[in-house]
Amino acid sequence: MDLLGQPLNMSETCLSADHINHIRTMAGVDYVGIGAGYDGFNSTPRGLEDVSKYPELFAELLQDPSWSLQDLKKLAGLNLLRVFSRVEQVREDLALEKVSEEIIPIHDIDTRWPCRYKFASLEDTRT
Repeated sequence: MDLLGQPLNMSETCLSADHINHIRTMAGVDYVGIGAGYDGFNSTPRGLEDVSKYPELFAELLQDPSWSLQDLKKLAGLNLLRVFSRVEQVREDLALEKVSEEIIPIHDIDTRWPCRYKFASLEDTRT
């Protein structure tokens, strides 16, 4: 259905491809990916009920000349592997650092984000 409640003349797989294309346009091909985690969804687009339908989605994207085979490989997992490789590198770098036991001054905490941890008060002289 469109915004006016009228039926659309395109498949839901095509609509999903349009959403992926929009994300690609906004963020870039190096920053878009799809996953297999369907936990927490009450419904899925018809034609994408599970990962067994991904070939149909990729077939839809292949019809778009702006997607190369390398771009589709990035979407399918190369972007995730690149990011996680960097995450592991940062993990290794930080593993060598000693954990800080310093108390974070209350005025250094961004008040827009609720925090469940107890931090120093403004009156705390240890900061």
